[in-house]
Amino acid sequence: MKPRPIRSWISELLNRDVSLAPRQSPDEIPAARQLWDLRHLNQDLPALAAFHERVLLRTRGNSDLTAEVYVPHGAGPFPTMLYMHGGSWCLWSPAHVRKMVMRFAASGYVVFNLDYGLAPEHRFPWAVEDVVHAAGWVAQNASRYGGRGDDLVLAGDSAGANLAAAAIVALRDETMPSNDRPAGVPTIGGALLIYGVFDFPLLFAEPGKNAGAGTIETTWNLAYLGPNFVSVHRNPLVSPAYWSGIARFPPTYLTCGARDALLPQTLRMTRVLTEADVHTTVSIVGDVDHGFLMMADTNPAAMQESQRICHWLADVVG
Repeated sequence: MKPRPIRSWISELLNRDVSLAPRQSPDEIPAARQLWDLRHLNQDLPALAAFHERVLLRTRGNSDLTAEVYVPHGAGPFPTMLYMHGGSWCLWSPAHVRKMVMRFAASGYVVFNLDYGLAPEHRFPWAVEDVVHAAGWVAQNASRYGGRGDDLVLAGDSAGANLAAAAIVALRDETMPSNDRPAGVPTIGGALLIYGVFDFPLLFAEPGKNAGAGTIETTWNLAYLGPNFVSVHRNPLVSPAYWSGIARFPPTYLTCGARDALLPQTLRMTRVLTEADVHTTVSIVGDVDHGFLMMADTNPAAMQESQRICHWLADVVG
């Protein structure tokens, strides 16, 4: 039997063969956002009691910080999740991951799917500050949507997983600089980190399929971190795996595909968490690549992993 041809994860998501030219400058990124049409992944959405679009959390300068809010059926108050989408800190929006995240809501969570500020218009630490502010806002306002304001789950995929982990560092380490740390720090009941980035120096040591595409150099470093990116690589708000207080992490679930170039990142974060005796669960899913959870309708392994995550959430927080 011949092995099946393996398409790039980008082609799998877009459901067409795609070969993206390397980006030479962060200036090319705003136009690239138009390439990511993922509406075909957001058909037949899970049944929910309510779906609120563009709920305003604050206005900073000329930018509104908003979130989509998903409310499950049933009698609350429900546990609450703050979710950060992926897209290299530069692309995508809550709508790109809507169906995937709604599955978590349908399992019994009020979910705030955050539309944080994108780079290069808003470089680090803008997005981290957005998440920290959102965590405080959600803790204070979750009850308006049937959610509990305590024991929040901070969650995200890819760049969003990085932001979720960085926000945990900012919220639990008062020595970390943050202009947005809430007066009453919200309690965090768990972290859900889906094929994330946790160690920027490791990206250069083990770049995998991201090498040569301009992804690491142009998008993740120049666009998100700015021209002096090396100087902040070991900042725990950029690379949470370097946080000296990692033992203060909440129970954490990490998942990644076995074909994902970011697998070393998940393995690295798993190691530092377990060495610090953090309650850690890791799931490496065979024969899938980056973004696989978004394709649960057509990939049984992705649907099974989504269900495993929901069971973990119920056990640890819900």
